[in-house]
Amino acid sequence: MVELLKTYIENKIQLVKFELISISAKLASQLINFLLVLILALIIMLMLSMALAFEIGHHFDSTAIGFAIIGGIYLLIFIFYLLFAQKKLGKKVRDYVVKISIHAQEELTNK
Repeated sequence: MVELLKTYIENKIQLVKFELISISAKLASQLINFLLVLILALIIMLMLSMALAFEIGHHFDSTAIGFAIIGGIYLLIFIFYLLFAQKKLGKKVRDYVVKISIHAQEELTNK
């Protein structure tokens, strides 16, 4: 009887380990996908920003002015983010991670 109980506990521990590995793998894959999209979006934004800065600089006959204007626009966006959106975005990210974890756990229990 004691041996059966030991075996049951060991099997239960092993099952929990596998469930944690599965949840971690799903979270990691979602994170990698998100980071890949983010990197590609940043590259696109960089190229478009440079093109716009050169165009504005051409209009004012000074490349430096074009880059300064674009830099100022990004500075305003950054200040707006710090003042108004930082807490909301952090909450959304936490909610999203919890949602993925719960979904992964439900998939495991429904098998």
